[in-house]
Amino acid sequence: MEWNKAKNIILIFFILLNAVLAAFMLGERRRYTVTGEQQAVIRYVLAQHGITMDAEIPRRFPPMRALLVSGYYYDEDALVEMFFTDVPSVTRIANENGEIYMYNNQAQLWIADGVVVYFNPSGLGGTPQDFIAQHFPGFEYDARSSHVDEEGTMMTFRDVYRGYMVYSNNVRFLVADAGIIEVVMQFGIIQGWDGSERPIFAPDEALITFLQRVLVFTSNPVTIWHMDIVYFTEHHNAGDERGSTHHAVPFYRIFTHEFPIPFLINAYLNFSIDV
Repeated sequence: MEWNKAKNIILIFFILLNAVLAAFMLGERRRYTVTGEQQAVIRYVLAQHGITMDAEIPRRFPPMRALLVSGYYYDEDALVEMFFTDVPSVTRIANENGEIYMYNNQAQLWIADGVVVYFNPSGLGGTPQDFIAQHFPGFEYDARSSHVDEEGTMMTFRDVYRGYMVYSNNVRFLVADAGIIEVVMQFGIIQGWDGSERPIFAPDEALITFLQRVLVFTSNPVTIWHMDIVYFTEHHNAGDERGSTHHAVPFYRIFTHEFPIPFLINAYLNFSIDV
């Protein structure tokens, strides 16, 4: 009899504990969720300044961790094999500023300020998808950053880590009639999460920062067609020295029809940067 009574008490205790945990989890979820009312308010505020929000606003903004990323240091020999077929005949020139120039016939490669630029009017050969699959298997096609103009088709691929796009790790291809005639890339090696989770600003607060920033550039109507969260390492802080490490942190990325590149807003600090 006493044992049955004890089992009932234990059962009731676990039921109450589960109820408390469920209520806590629900509260935490609501804490980091943009409500319908908040969405309506921010859309109204934007509209008052001529900005149309023709996109979904991210609903969830839970605390996020930073990523540890190496500086923009590149293996020269690996780059030569990546871009040149006749490796022994490649000429290399380095100047006092640490910039490197390589060439063979029409194919040319520059490494400067952490950026690698390859140019070949005869075409690299293959497709961007083939190149990425062979050399950067963790990168994925970023259709939102790709476009077509009079020079050709610009295709952008970015690193993806645990489901998060790392905006500052990128490879861009210019594809023309001759094939891939230009490749521009910049990337560090992702070394994993670093530190504990930190709160980020809510999407509607980031949109207020975007509003303040966009009004600096134009008073004309602006339409937002996409908004998401990516990771970004600010280029001027990344460096290219061997062994250096830096942080990539969450940024809100906001695309508009009126501007060719997206606005980036630091989600930890809620300020906009120029890229």
